[in-house]
Amino acid sequence: MDLDGANAVRLVEEQGAISPKCSQDGKWVMYLRTPSGIPVRVPITGQGSPEGFTEDSVPGTSTYQWPDVALSPDGKQVAYVTWAASSIQGPIPPSASEPLQLKVVRSEGGPAVYQDAWPTTAGNPRWAPSGQGIEYTQTTNGVGNIWERKLAGGPAKQLTNFDTGMIFDFSWSSDGKQLALTRGNVRSDVILVSNFR
Repeated sequence: MDLDGANAVRLVEEQGAISPKCSQDGKWVMYLRTPSGIPVRVPITGQGSPEGFTEDSVPGTSTYQWPDVALSPDGKQVAYVTWAASSIQGPIPPSASEPLQLKVVRSEGGPAVYQDAWPTTAGNPRWAPSGQGIEYTQTTNGVGNIWERKLAGGPAKQLTNFDTGMIFDFSWSSDGKQLALTRGNVRSDVILVSNFR
């Protein structure tokens, strides 16, 4: 739609379209199709049908993605997290035989250009401002910090050093010099209800 809300164009006719992202060239909108979690793209003009663009979109494969896709700063690559599943009717917990996998594919489609195991305690993938790595939140013993994994290889590097609280979301400024994040604590109570009649 225009900035004033006029000339809105519906891009997809489906309820299970989540986490939309515009491509850098302004030609595509990428999103996840639920419950399968398959990454899909559709022309931003609304003229054309949605299409899968990863190897996980091939008929017969069974995968489920984390509920987000991340576009690289130059718009040429897409990162997402997936695992093999016995059914695409909904998420199932990852296991030793079906661990989480981080995949990076080219925006125009094709097989993964990068693939590696993904921690079950990690959040959604985010691109580093340099475009050379993937960043994510990881919660250990109730404390969240941001980590980065270089696509060129090597161990993950911890970027923040908080000793309390959880990180709910984060984002870098466009020049990569400032980091904004939301963090805090989650509290809950357990209540015993008895004497049912």
